[in-house]
Amino acid sequence: MKKTIFFILLSLITLQSAPSIAGDAAAGKAKSATCAGCHGPEGISQNDLWPNLAGQKEGYLVAQIKAFRAGERKNPMMSPMAIPLSDTDIEDLAAYFSSLGK
Repeated sequence: MKKTIFFILLSLITLQSAPSIAGDAAAGKAKSATCAGCHGPEGISQNDLWPNLAGQKEGYLVAQIKAFRAGERKNPMMSPMAIPLSDTDIEDLAAYFSSLGK
């Protein structure tokens, strides 16, 4: 019984501390033209060097783009693209690409 209560409380704490992402997929689509050059207009890259974005998890995309912007991840093509993006831009783009099928 004590273990059950512990896991319920742990689950509630974890859910409350999880970041919420509130991107707007329609706004992300409007902002995605630059991304299409490498990642394709529907988030499917035609080049093995660039990953597909379509269908990726929204939180993953947000984290990766923010890492490029912050310099935690480095790529000569992607880093300069991420620097001017606001948090809202990143969340909108992530919402759009995560909404697309693989």
